[in-house]
Formats: sequence, C-alpha cells, structure tokens
Amino acid sequence: MTDKIIKNEQWTITELIARIKKAGITKPKFQRKKKWTKVPNKKKTAPNDRAYIEFLFEHCNSVAPITFGQETINNELILSNIDGNNRINAISNFISRPFEIYGDLLEDINNYIGTLEILSIDEQKLLIDIISKLSYDDIMNFQWNKYFNQIGQEDFYNSKLKGMRDDFDDKIQDIQDNLKINKSRRFDEHVKINVNIFYEYSTNDLCNIFQNINQYNTKLTEFELLSSRLYNVTEFVITDEKLHATLICNINEYYKKKSEDEVLQCYTFDKDHSINTHDFMVGFQNLSHDEYNFIEETNVEGLSLFYKLFKSIYGDLEGNTFTTEHINDFINRIQYSCRIFDKVCKKIYTEDINDKLFNSACGNKIKTLKKNNMYVIFSCLIGYYMKHTSESIVMKEIEKGILYHFMVGDIKDKEKRDKYRPMDSILYEAGGAYIDGVSKTMLSHPDKISIKITRKNFSEVISELTSQYNVPCERFLETGKKKFDKRRPIPFWAKTLYFYYYKEKIPVNMLDNTFSVEHIFPNSSEWNGALDKDRVGNLIPIIASMNCSRGNKNIDEYNKTQTGRDFFKNIKDIIPTRDEYNITVRHEDRIPYINNNDKYDEICSRNENFYRINFMNILFK
Repeated sequence: MTDKIIKNEQWTITELIARIKKAGITKPKFQRKKKWTKVPNKKKTAPNDRAYIEFLFEHCNSVAPITFGQETINNELILSNIDGNNRINAISNFISRPFEIYGDLLEDINNYIGTLEILSIDEQKLLIDIISKLSYDDIMNFQWNKYFNQIGQEDFYNSKLKGMRDDFDDKIQDIQDNLKINKSRRFDEHVKINVNIFYEYSTNDLCNIFQNINQYNTKLTEFELLSSRLYNVTEFVITDEKLHATLICNINEYYKKKSEDEVLQCYTFDKDHSINTHDFMVGFQNLSHDEYNFIEETNVEGLSLFYKLFKSIYGDLEGNTFTTEHINDFINRIQYSCRIFDKVCKKIYTEDINDKLFNSACGNKIKTLKKNNMYVIFSCLIGYYMKHTSESIVMKEIEKGILYHFMVGDIKDKEKRDKYRPMDSILYEAGGAYIDGVSKTMLSHPDKISIKITRKNFSEVISELTSQYNVPCERFLETGKKKFDKRRPIPFWAKTLYFYYYKEKIPVNMLDNTFSVEHIFPNSSEWNGALDKDRVGNLIPIIASMNCSRGNKNIDEYNKTQTGRDFFKNIKDIIPTRDEYNITVRHEDRIPYINNNDKYDEICSRNENFYRINFMNILFK
C-alpha cells in the first residue's frame, strides 16, 4: 500500500484556472458554501473577492496555502478542495469577469461611450455591456475586429466602431495597465498560489483534515463543522419509509442550493447515497420548514434549531449519540411538537377568519419568534410529550405563554416592561450555556412555560397596553386646531382582544364575512377638550357591507337591515344603548359632534373592560 504523503507545490493562476475548467477540482460534500461577496460592503468589514485580489496584486503570492486531497475517480486523478474555497472562487471570479470586481475601471470608458453621438442609446448600452463582460484574457489580448467577430457583432463593429478604434485603444491600454502587476506583468502568469496536496488519503481522512484545519477557526460555525464531524455517521435506520423518501428529496435540494454560484464542481446527492447524520438533521428541519412556516430553514449562522434540540435531549452531538433509537424518537418528538404548535398558532391566528378581520397582521407576529424563542417553546412541548400531558392542557399553556410574551414585548416603557418580564419564560436573557440550561429545565418541567403567568399580572399587562395606546388629544373648534386626525394603526395586542371577543361571540357563519374595523362614535366626529377618538373601546370590527350603509350617521343605521340587527345581537354588550349613544354624540349637523366627553370615556372604558375580561376568561377558564 502506498504511503500517505503531503506535497507542497506552487501553481500560477493560469494553472489553477486550467484545472478548474477541466473539472479537475471538486468541492466535497462536507466543504462549506462560499461566503465572500465580490466587492466590499459599506463598512468594508466583511471578507470579499476584491480585497483578496488586491492582496495577490501586492504580494504576488497567496502566502497561506490552498489545500487539496487527491482522489482517483473513474480512473482519473481528481483534486478535492479541503481548504480555500472562498479564495478559489475569488480568483476564478476575477479571471472570468474582472469588471464585476473592479467596476470603477470602467467609469472612464463608459463616460466616453456616453458622448458618442454616432451611437444610439441602445447601441451605447450594448457596447458598455460587451466591454463589461470581457474576461481577463479577453482584456489582455484585446483585438477589436477579432473579438467582435468572435461574439457575432462584426456588423456593429464595421458600421459604427471601426473608425474610432484609436481613441478606444488608449482607454483599453489604461485598463490593461491597471490589471497588470506594476503595469508590466500579467496577473495570471506572475502570481503564485501555494498549494498543499494530500496524496493517498481517503475521503474520510480528508474529512478529518477539514475538521482539524477549521476546528479552531472562529470563522466557521458549529453547524459547518458538524458537516465534517458527522460525515461518516451513517449507521442508523429511519423506520418511517415515507418520511425517508421525502427526506431524500429535501437533502438533494439542500446540496443543489449549496452548489449555487460555486466555480468548483460540487457534490451532488444521489438517492442511492447513504444518508449521514448531518444530511438527516438538515433534511428533517428543511422538510419541517416546508410543512410549517414557523420552523426556519437551516442556515450556517449558528447551530440550527433541530441540532440544538437534539443536543439538549440526548446530551451531545457526537457520532455515537445518533443511534437508530434516538433518531426515530427525535422524529416522533419533533412531529408532535410541530403539530401542537401549529394548532396553537391557528387558535391564536385562525387564518381564514383573522385575514378577514385584520389581514395577516396577527399571523405575521408568530414569525417574529427567534430561534432561541422556538428552542424554549419546543423544549417545553417535548417535555409535555414525554409526560403524556393532555393535548388540550398543552395547547392552553403554550397559547398563554406565547401571548404573554408578545404583549409584554409591546410595552414601550422599559421600566414597566421589565416589571412583567420575569413571568415571561419564552424570553431568553442570553445564549450559549444559559439558553441550553433553560431548554433542559423545560424538558423536565414544561409547566414553567406559563406557571408564573397569573390572571392578575396578565390583566395588568393589557391595562398597561391600553393606557399606552389611548392618547387623549386637545381639540378646540373655535381655533380649528386638530391633532391625531389620521387613524392610528391598531397594534397586535388590540387586534388579538377583538379577535378573541369575536370568536367567542359571533356565530361561525357570520365570521365568513369580510370585516373592517370601525368607530362606534364616528371617526369624523368633532369635539371640545381632551378626547381620543381612536381609543380601543371605540373600535369594533364590522361586516364591511354593513359599514358602507352607515357612513358618519347615527349607529342606529346598522339596525335598519336584518343583517345588522342579527349581527348586533351578538355583540350587544359593547354597543351603547340608543339613549347612551344619543346623549354622547349629536348628529344634527353634517359632521357629528361629541358633546359629552365623560360619557364617551365611560362607554369606551366599559368596552375595554369587556374585551379584557373576555380574553382573560378564555385563557384562564
């Protein structure tokens, strides 16, 4: 057996590009996707192709080596890139499209083209596009007639450009000089790339080398390192055959996306390939994401949600932890948790109904939950699953915990918000070991998700939010001074109160209608003194067709139709009586006038109390 050896070589850029074009270099399964951008970001802090190319221009040497392993595939020697994928992409991008990295070199020639009256606007754009796509070799060997014949634009050259080539040549020469080393030597021929090649190393050996090279590299995330650490862990069986077949499709799609915009020939997953542990974890989370939009798709930024949960449940992410028993148990726990959480979301946000009331505003709130919020919630759900807790109890406690978390987060005053945060178990104070500890606590004691939330403190939160939202403003008719005439947006927590009230009071068949949120006392009303026309208690969702019939008239207009009378019977506790309404607002003139501010505030306060009590009764009954 041939001994393993490591050779150190130097290649020119030309040799590296030639090997890439021959598909003589591949990107292995465990290698991460390229991350560099082509040009610097605004802060110029992120690694990018241009910065690396400028380094090569300055030093004419890569200094740090690019690492390959040599494999024999179909009797051909193939190099597998172990380290340096971003650098390879940067070099290839520069050689194939230098102006995508050095766009500023085109400014002079583009400005010149813009002054050529002989060319139409479209012809100017065509010429700029042609030049911008020149490769490095095209630029260095540029010959007008030959190049335009090569790309099928000989007529354009002969009819419009031939007579001005001398002026163009000077500008092309300037670009050539700027893309050479010291304006004299070609970049691709003079710059040397240091290369390490591992000969006679197996794929498993190369995988370990990748891991060893990068385990102390803070630029690689734990998720990226797990791709190599778990590469060889395949000794498990997924017992659900239907799930296994679907996973294969998701894993295939993952590797397709991973290969996008890469210059090297990338690994492609085949249905006959063994699924390793990393494939399973990625595929299972992405499959769950496809079914439930509250599960994020896997990405390389930090440890993914499913990895975090697996580690919390089974202790670590070492290869021997991923047994057949653990993986199938994990599948069951996650599927249960997704199903229950989906039911809770639909209870908080019943899509068909809620869309008619509030478009998708409430549904979007669910999407604001971060990875660590979901980590806590799913640890709780898995804890309940292991304790065989009644599904109805689980749903109630999760619903309570999520709504409390959202509503406390909506309190603007930090001091007041901090008063209620200790009861919010979904909120996390730190990542790392702290959040892992919270997860383990939830697995053992899932009731902690809501145990500190009482009817009293939740009710106080809603009262605080109501006071925060209700803003009385001064209006003096004699001076014409007006404030807050534009209706304020209705916050999530208020929409939730309305939604829960309507789910409790309105028959299902009526909820099929389209609604609009309207004022009990008309939005167009005038008044003297301090009053908030948009306060929570003055707003009610109304069937849209009913509201059109009222305009700014008396609320009795709703009772002139059978639909209106039937609808109002269900919400009569928040609709003022005829006498209450008439002593509060006057409709004698074209514009309604609120003539009893105290009565207005009394009715609104009563309604806000109804909304709050109804909500508390549903959550705590």
